[in-house]
Parts: sequence; structure tokens; C-alpha cells
Amino acid sequence: MRAFFELIRLPAVFTAPADVLAGLALGGAFVSGGRPVGADVLSDLAVVVASVCIYAAGMAANDVFDHAVDRVERPQRPIPSGRIRVCTAWTLVIALQLAGVSLAVGGGGWVTGAVCLATVVATYLYNGLLKNGPLGPLAMGLCRYGNTMIGVTAAGLVAEAPLYAYLIPVGTLLYVAALTGVSRHEVSGAPGRSLRAALVALVALSASPAIAPLVGIASASGAWAALAAPVFLWRPVRRAWNGGGGEVRGAVMAGIFGIALVDAAITVGADAPVVAGVIIGLAAAGRRFGRWFHAT
Repeated sequence: MRAFFELIRLPAVFTAPADVLAGLALGGAFVSGGRPVGADVLSDLAVVVASVCIYAAGMAANDVFDHAVDRVERPQRPIPSGRIRVCTAWTLVIALQLAGVSLAVGGGGWVTGAVCLATVVATYLYNGLLKNGPLGPLAMGLCRYGNTMIGVTAAGLVAEAPLYAYLIPVGTLLYVAALTGVSRHEVSGAPGRSLRAALVALVALSASPAIAPLVGIASASGAWAALAAPVFLWRPVRRAWNGGGGEVRGAVMAGIFGIALVDAAITVGADAPVVAGVIIGLAAAGRRFGRWFHAT
């Protein structure tokens, strides 16, 4: 069982609900006639679990696509170490994706199911085609954006959503793109301008949820909540500034859990502080599991 937890990056899986919960909060607050988050617990739970399924599948698929490289760079991972066969990993990936899309349809309807399926396609574009190219970081960010849109569409009609309901999570998309840029230096730990540019972008974009409150779109309390992520990231980013594999890996780990803080700030801005507390609680649980399993 441990090998499967390693395959899906168990600690990071706890951050997947953050995106869809932020989306549910945005849809409930800003979509005309939207369902407030928590008004239908079973439907909300279905789309949250859907996001967990497709996220875990994407992590497992990443190792399937990378297993040849991992034999050299990360031989301890489940597939190159022989603890999980490639065909077994593929079975898990497909099963999780089918479950995720089915749950999305059940919890939010066909539009939500289509968004979930599109997000699955985005994970394949990243893992199989774009990962190592210049569009790789944006492709990874798009996967997280799609996860948020699962929540937005589950909460209300797409046609009735204002433009800013779609624009607010773009900050999370760009934050994840910057995080992916940092992760490209995780193995080598080589210092340089590209690493430092990605670290600066990571911290700056972690405060992006403050934009909506500052321009009067969201609750002002969201601006204060947006300070949590850059404060949380400051120390690991400083340690990674001069490179070093362990230090960069630490910044990546912090950045993964920083996604939850970014989403929590968005949720506070959408006047759902209790949901923000749930997001933080899940991320804290993920960090606990990070003592025994790697999130990267």
C-alpha cells in the first residue's frame, strides 16, 4: 500500500480539494442563482472527491510517463524500483479518472463532468507532450485551473457567471506555473537566474488573491488572507535562493502546500471563511503525511 501512496504523492493529494472548494465558493458567491457552498453537502462532496481522483491519477500518470528517466534520476520511486508494474499503474490511473468524471457528473451535472474530462485531458497534455517544453509550467497551471472550474460550474450555470469568476483563479494558474518552474531545478539544485526568477514569481503570485478585493470585486478580508501565502513561503524560498537540491526541494514542498493558502484566500474573499478553514485543515493533514511520503 505504501508504494501506491508514493505513486499518487499522498501529501499533495490533500491540496486538490482546495481548488474545487475555492471554485464552489466563487460560484456560490458570484454566479447569479449559484448554490452557496455547503448548501448541498453530498453534491459538493462528490465534486471534491472527483478532484481528488483526477489529481491522484495525474500524479500516477506522471510516474508512468517518466519511468525511464526515473530509473536514472529517482530509482527509489515505485515503478523504477519494481514495487509497482507499469500496467498496474495504468489500471489505477484509468480507474481513478473514470471515477472522477462520473462523480463530477453526479455532483454538478454534465457541464461539470465535461470540465472534469477536459482537466483530465490537460494532465495528459502536460505529462505526455508539454512537460519539458516552454509551455510545461502553464500546462500544469491549467490543470489546477480546470480543477477550480469544476467547483465553479458545479455551483452555478456557466452562462450566468461573471467574467471575474473565471479571472480570479488565473492567479492560481500562474502561481502553479511558477512553482513548476522552480521544480525543474529540484534534481540538479543548480542556482541561476531562471531559478531565482521562478522563486520571485512564486512569492509574488502567491499574493494574487489580494487583487480581487483591492479592485472591489471580493470581500476586503480576502486581501488580508492573501498575506498568509507569501509569509509562509518566505523562509523556504530564501533557503533555495542559492540553489542546492535539498533547499529547492523544500521550496517546492512549501509551494505545493502554498496552493492551499492561495485558494483559502480566494475563498475568504468569496465570504466563505469556514470553507477556507477546511482547506487549511486538509493542507495541514497533508503536511503531516509529508513526514512519511514525498509530495514531489
